[in-house]
Amino acid sequence: MKYGDEFLLARRSLHQHQGGKLEFVGGKIHADESPALAAVREVHEEIGLKLNTDQLVFMGKIAHDYADKSVCLHIYQACLTDCQYGDFRHRSVGLENQSLYWFKQDEIIARAHELPAANARILDWLSLPKVLYISHTLSEFGGMEKFANYYAHHLPKGACFYLRPCIGVHEIIQLLALMTESRADLRLVVGWSVYHAYHQQGGDVKDLMVKLTRAELDQFNAHDLPADLPIWVGVHDEKEALAVNQLNKGHRVLAALISPVRPTATHPETPALGWERFQHLAQLCDVPSLALGGMRLSDLQSAKDHGAIGIAGIRGTI
Repeated sequence: MKYGDEFLLARRSLHQHQGGKLEFVGGKIHADESPALAAVREVHEEIGLKLNTDQLVFMGKIAHDYADKSVCLHIYQACLTDCQYGDFRHRSVGLENQSLYWFKQDEIIARAHELPAANARILDWLSLPKVLYISHTLSEFGGMEKFANYYAHHLPKGACFYLRPCIGVHEIIQLLALMTESRADLRLVVGWSVYHAYHQQGGDVKDLMVKLTRAELDQFNAHDLPADLPIWVGVHDEKEALAVNQLNKGHRVLAALISPVRPTATHPETPALGWERFQHLAQLCDVPSLALGGMRLSDLQSAKDHGAIGIAGIRGTI
């Protein structure tokens, strides 16, 4: 549950599993109810807040094995109304005598060690951008310096930027160095071959994210990928959505890039999904989804209305 940039958390009772940890409020799903209805019921029972199911935005599903039990978490985000926030802003104790807290996102991340291990993926998902900026090809600029200068001046502060210049791996690594030097604030996404080669060269990859292609998703044995590697995956159909879900069980999958929502200049021969089919695929995915393909900033609300947490694009986002 959130209001603005604040999130409502509770402290688990000591007698509970993971007792004493901070948690996002929720609970168990009864046999006769959907996960969304369970979330509404549990929040009301635990803290007395009445949510509507239309306030819930599905983020994803997390499977986690503790030493003593296994859990499967269905994660929803609920944006509170002014009235709900006003009623709960100063409440410090829930109906089960648990302590309640309001934290800003950076405060939650700083307290990550106080949350159950299964919640680590939630923190990843809360940090996802509303817009993933994807680069043009290098050929549109005529040189690396021009490419780097353009994006250094046009990308917003802290932007998430997928470096996809369509050149050789070693040239991309040179471009990566230029971008890192000119804009250290950027959160960079690269292809697997670039990440792997850069890592082999001794490059600092700890802050890099990786985008997997359809072919890579098919060919990879999950054990080939570091379990803590932040991964974006492209999804075009049901088969790929299910493959993402399988990968998500043991790896740090951040989001699915579902495309193409609309016809694109880069892949004009590929039939567009449209919003209804996008929504269908987003509902199949156990991770948050971003809409890709012909997107403009003005499409952000439409994307959210159809189950996305944001959009990704090349031409229509800058």
